Amino acid sequence: MHKVWLLKKCMLLILFTLSLFSAEVNHNIWKKGLDFEHYLEQHHISKSIINELDKDDIQLISEINDNRRYYEMIASNGVLLQTLIPTGEELQLHLYRTPQGYKLEIIPIAYKKDTYIAQLPVTTAPQSDIIRVVKNRRLATEFTKVLKHSVNFRAIQKGDRLAIVYDQKMRLGQPIGVPSIKVAMMETHKKRHYVFMHTDGKYYDEDGKELVKKYMGKPLHHIRVTSGFTHRRFHPIQKRWKAHLGTDFGARRGTPILAVADGKVIFSGWKGGYGNVIKIKHADGYVSLYAHQSRRKAKVGEYVTKGQVIGYVGSTGRSTGPHLHLGIYKNGRAINPMQMVKFSSKGLWGKDKQAFLRRKKKYTKIIDKIFDSNRPSYIWSTIDERSVSPKMKSYYKSLGW
Repeated sequence: MHKVWLLKKCMLLILFTLSLFSAEVNHNIWKKGLDFEHYLEQHHISKSIINELDKDDIQLISEINDNRRYYEMIASNGVLLQTLIPTGEELQLHLYRTPQGYKLEIIPIAYKKDTYIAQLPVTTAPQSDIIRVVKNRRLATEFTKVLKHSVNFRAIQKGDRLAIVYDQKMRLGQPIGVPSIKVAMMETHKKRHYVFMHTDGKYYDEDGKELVKKYMGKPLHHIRVTSGFTHRRFHPIQKRWKAHLGTDFGARRGTPILAVADGKVIFSGWKGGYGNVIKIKHADGYVSLYAHQSRRKAKVGEYVTKGQVIGYVGSTGRSTGPHLHLGIYKNGRAINPMQMVKFSSKGLWGKDKQAFLRRKKKYTKIIDKIFDSNRPSYIWSTIDERSVSPKMKSYYKSLGW
């Protein structure tokens, strides 16, 4: 009897292995409105697989955004063999088929992060020129947002020049996530306008003056943090990767939830493990998310003000008790809400300002030298002739990158 069972198991393993040889890999875009549970239904996979995850993992599943690129391996008979679905810039869901059934795990996204430089003349408009030359639409959007408080884009003329120093994550030859601009410069009317990102993640002009001040209020009248924010960490006890892209606040059921800033409600409904959710779009690319509500008050399309009651604390969705999960996003990237609740209005002072000025001096010297000598950009591209050689990359590093 044992031999028969062993023979059947070996046959299953052989059939499963053979199916891999006729499989194909598809690159897809996550459709608007699709959640992970419906994705499982599409592939005839039991949703009970989600029950094996803990609360943080289940909430992470709710972080799959529209238009997210994901990868599938499909057998010739149409059966899903495995899929990789990013939940952010750091972690991804790995769903895979075994002879015993499907397994689900959360693993890090493998990517390469590098610093890039783009400098180019304006021929039509900065945003369209960046898209044309650098082939990075998100970089073009970020450049405009970063400089809009210090440059009059309507006054930019053909022949003006721009430069960007930015960090970009690359995965399978494609940029992933939002690029992090370290320095942005626009030369117009022979005057160079610089914007610098400091170590606190905020942007300042050449004098160390903060360009965009974001003051967010408390989401509850009384704050009690029960779970903090983390992009990704390897849990030393559970021996696996974990993430919590928000902050949890403990509160009684029915406690009023407050909008953290003025904005427009862009979502009010059910969102998987997050239960009842409201999302508010604010100025300068910020979005706030309020999950697990017992009752939602604000409606889609409604404009709310900072401190306005938008809903009430509950434990809907995958929740072990009444609490508020607050998520804050900057241009689609999850950031720590606790860094946004209170901002200092004093700008940079003392040693912090001195460190900024030293950093600014280093960057301006490098960019000015590249600009004045008309050095080529170091950009990612498979066909663009402006991509530099390894020798030029070494040159840039010798300048201080």
